[in-house]
Amino acid sequence: MIKRKFYKDVWFYLFVVVALFSIFMLVGASSLVDDNDAQAVKIKKQKKEIKGLTSALNVFTPDNSGDDDDYASDDESDGKTLSYSEPATFDSGEKITINSVKDGGTLAEPKPGEHAVTLNVTVENTKSDPLDFNPQNFDVYDSNDELTEFDANTYDSNVPHSIAGSKKATMDIIFGAKNHGPYSVTFGDVTWNVI
Repeated sequence: MIKRKFYKDVWFYLFVVVALFSIFMLVGASSLVDDNDAQAVKIKKQKKEIKGLTSALNVFTPDNSGDDDDYASDDESDGKTLSYSEPATFDSGEKITINSVKDGGTLAEPKPGEHAVTLNVTVENTKSDPLDFNPQNFDVYDSNDELTEFDANTYDSNVPHSIAGSKKATMDIIFGAKNHGPYSVTFGDVTWNVI
């Protein structure tokens, strides 16, 4: 009996096709895992940003009490300009003190020509109930009065989503700026400047 050569057998070609298919599947799966890891990091950052936005929405939800301006300052309803280290108290319960605003820090995804600016602020809850807090309610302007951009690296530090009654928190909030200081900071109707 004469044996056929193995490469002329149908089973040999079927084995080759299955082996090649398996190799392609393994290579594709490993690239998907790498893509999924990168996506997981992005999703984690986005979830942190969404939590901050959610707390901001809770702050701006009307309570039908007739007072639409939760962020009106007790000091002056038309807005007020203070120097750094001067505290301002707001109807919503925050007592805010700007400790410093200076160049430095790390940006999550810096844009060309952009550098980090770190706002160090102390927020005290003057009420007995917990206070929802969102660091994105602060705006920082550079020396050209251009608005800086809030940076997600802020959430890598100890920034609370709420502050317990009669407690305070000091934190760093990171912004990306194109120009340098002196910087001004706004929250609600109050502006802090270097005076």
